[in-house]
Amino acid sequence: MPVVFNEPPGWPSPPAGWVPTQGWLPDLSWPPAPPDWQFWTDAPGGLPASAWAPPVTPSVDSPGTYGSAAPLRPPSLDASPSAGAAPSSVTPALVQAPAATAPPRDRSRLLAGVCWGGLAMTALAGLTSGIGGVLLFAGLFAFVVAIVAVIRGRVAWAHLSTRGAGAVALAGSVVAVVVGTTVLPTTGGTSPLPSAGSVVAPPVSSSAASPTTTTSTSTTSTATQATPETDPAGSAISEAQPGTALALVGTLKVQGRGAMTGYTRGEFGPAWTDTDRNGCDQRNDTLRRDLKTVTLKAGTNGCTVMTGTLTDPYTATTVPFTRTTSTVSPVQIDHVVALADAWVKGAAGWTQAKRTSFANDTLNLVAVSASVNAAKGAGDAATWLPPAKAYRCVYVSRQVAVKAKYQLAVTGAERNAMVAVLTSCATTRVPTVAVPPLGGLPLYAAPTPATAPKPSTKPTPRPTSTPTRTSTPQAPAPIRVVSPGAFCSPEGDLGRTKKGTLMRCSTKLGDARARWRAA
Repeated sequence: MPVVFNEPPGWPSPPAGWVPTQGWLPDLSWPPAPPDWQFWTDAPGGLPASAWAPPVTPSVDSPGTYGSAAPLRPPSLDASPSAGAAPSSVTPALVQAPAATAPPRDRSRLLAGVCWGGLAMTALAGLTSGIGGVLLFAGLFAFVVAIVAVIRGRVAWAHLSTRGAGAVALAGSVVAVVVGTTVLPTTGGTSPLPSAGSVVAPPVSSSAASPTTTTSTSTTSTATQATPETDPAGSAISEAQPGTALALVGTLKVQGRGAMTGYTRGEFGPAWTDTDRNGCDQRNDTLRRDLKTVTLKAGTNGCTVMTGTLTDPYTATTVPFTRTTSTVSPVQIDHVVALADAWVKGAAGWTQAKRTSFANDTLNLVAVSASVNAAKGAGDAATWLPPAKAYRCVYVSRQVAVKAKYQLAVTGAERNAMVAVLTSCATTRVPTVAVPPLGGLPLYAAPTPATAPKPSTKPTPRPTSTPTRTSTPQAPAPIRVVSPGAFCSPEGDLGRTKKGTLMRCSTKLGDARARWRAA
């Protein structure tokens, strides 16, 4: 009775009557046979399975298949071996591969999935650089796989079953790398391997340039660079003459507003400090400079202004000024760059000394009427301009000079508004101011009280019989009801609260606008 082949669990069944050829090997994807597995079952009286020795020569058949070559039949079961036969005369029939050399099927599938996934990712990365990048990345990947096939003799997932196939793949990969490198400069334009840490810089206009700006290490696309069509303000600045206020706008840093957190008038020091040390506070220095027909208070070393006439530059109206003990004055001193505006654009990080100097710099001070000063508030060039259009060039150029002197930032809208005003007077130079010397003006003379008329010596005429009609006194105009602390205008106006308390529209030092306060 013939010997029957007994395949291990998980192996495909061989064809009927199959006997392995010499050197046959099982497929590595098949599960390993259990230890001490008997590959042959013997019939009664036949040769025991242990008589079959493993082959020692490689197979000419493809591994993993049941070969179709002429089989080597095992010895007949009814014939006994000769007494002097050597063990080597027994025809080898089967190799039982060691369990360690046959990886599990799941591991092979996982390895193939990782490799195919790596190839897909390589091709995807190459697509970002055009056809040249695809060839270059695919060639590099194939080069690595081919080297492995040449060394190991096979890469099953890539269908490279011999070293010869690996050598062919190696040559093809070299060709792909050469072609990809040649095509790449004309299709991709730039290297598909960017340097680590390179970034694309956003377009920066000349007006936003500053010494601390960091230059990007990569080239900015011309499609994203600012052009005269997309940045007309930058174009106007670049064409401005040196020394003009329009050219100076280009040196201002452009950024968003900061927070108002922590802002108070006291953060800029006491009001009207004598920062220039000329013996007179900055408010009186400004009044002496901006008012006409000025008179000075005696005994103040020519400092304190008592009377004068202001031609308000913001409204082109004439406003008389007389010093009184009241906090309400028709003439006020405006900060060209408002203190609150400076706070949110850089002054919040200054020292107290620098903020005090800024608040009392006569370049930033101008005498104006109280009503227009209240209307301006903390506005910048983008939110408020003087009603007198003829003065706007001077006003904006002065704001530019102050912000450049103290390195204050501007918003994008503010920068555009400045350029829009200054392009109509592109030759306007950067303004400078000077404080007039003390004294040299008339002293104030208080008006003399009127003398009482002398009593008449003439007799009093007797009244006639016709009664004299007396005029009925006019009732005073009703005083409006106001809320304490609310903004009001004009200054000096009177009102009453709901409880009847008399209120006056007035300002205190440091107020931007007048408010209702107890009279």
